[in-house]
Amino acid sequence: MRRKASVLMFSLVSMGIVTILTQQLMKSVSVGMMFGRMTIRREQATMLAYSGFTLAMAQIDACYTAEKKGEKTAGEEPAQPQKTDQHAQKPFSWTTFITTLMPKLNRLQTFALTEKIDHIDAQLDLCISVEEGKIPVSLFFDEPSRDATPLMKELFKQFTPYKSMPAGSLTTKLAAFFKKRTDRVDDISRLLPFAHEVHLPFWYEPAVAPKSKKEKPAPAAWAVADAFTSHVSGARINPLLFSHALCVLLGLRPPVADDATTHKDQFKKLAEMYDKIKASTGDELWKNLSLIYETKPKLTTELQALFSLDVEPRFYSVLCCATVAGVTSKVLAVIERITPPAAAGSPQEQTQKKKAKPQPLCMIRRLYWL
Repeated sequence: MRRKASVLMFSLVSMGIVTILTQQLMKSVSVGMMFGRMTIRREQATMLAYSGFTLAMAQIDACYTAEKKGEKTAGEEPAQPQKTDQHAQKPFSWTTFITTLMPKLNRLQTFALTEKIDHIDAQLDLCISVEEGKIPVSLFFDEPSRDATPLMKELFKQFTPYKSMPAGSLTTKLAAFFKKRTDRVDDISRLLPFAHEVHLPFWYEPAVAPKSKKEKPAPAAWAVADAFTSHVSGARINPLLFSHALCVLLGLRPPVADDATTHKDQFKKLAEMYDKIKASTGDELWKNLSLIYETKPKLTTELQALFSLDVEPRFYSVLCCATVAGVTSKVLAVIERITPPAAAGSPQEQTQKKKAKPQPLCMIRRLYWL
């Protein structure tokens, strides 16, 4: 009896050990498979987010129109079609920009991808901003005096990002932050500690369009990186390129998600008027721009000189957010539109140009994982 009992106990213990090992093996396999699926989805979301930059570059490049050649004139045979060089000099078209890209600036573009068409079920969100529509850091702080410039003090005099912060104190806090630094702010990410200090969001998050017409679109938060830029060192800002933060700062109508459809006629009318208003200044300029901004800001003569329609966009901020099966990758890039070299004159220069590798029209200068 004792012998049979010992055999029984040994069998039960052995079965228990096998059961535990089997459970652990199944758990390891299950976790491994889940980790593998998550890794694949993460990689797919990352690749899809990167592809958003290509889409943004295509939208930017559409604002540069090539010169029309080969048009037929009276009494002449139609000219033979000529090969166009995609890297040739193309002038920037403000009319095309206002009607195509401007309604999308600082607004969320959503693209739904399906397995049937795109071989993947995913969603790509895209938001384009222009750096020339933000305040250059070089204009805010005066190094010799170690203080904020009078221009920026006047601009932020009546502004507060939230109610508990007194109006105008943002300038004082930012100037104090600049004074503590011993090196130059050559990248906008260096202002991240300041955003944490004053409890403000750093990166711009565009507002999402409401699901129904009855719902009002939620306003986007005022973000530090959306107000300032380190990629532009000019002394003027183009009102047509204003970021969301600058619109809020000046008391103008901020970008709304569905502006491309609800304000289509206003953008079209502004494009038709552009040749007439491009030389306008002061109150006349803001009266014309009220088509899209709805109000006119109250600016002093000194502040009026800060804005000019002569500034062309060169640097763009592109926010890409890709979601694949619940896994999201978000990345932001600063893209520079490269000005192609002028056409070669002599035959020798033309030969050298043909041998040279074509340069890209847009280049990524900064990349931030969010």
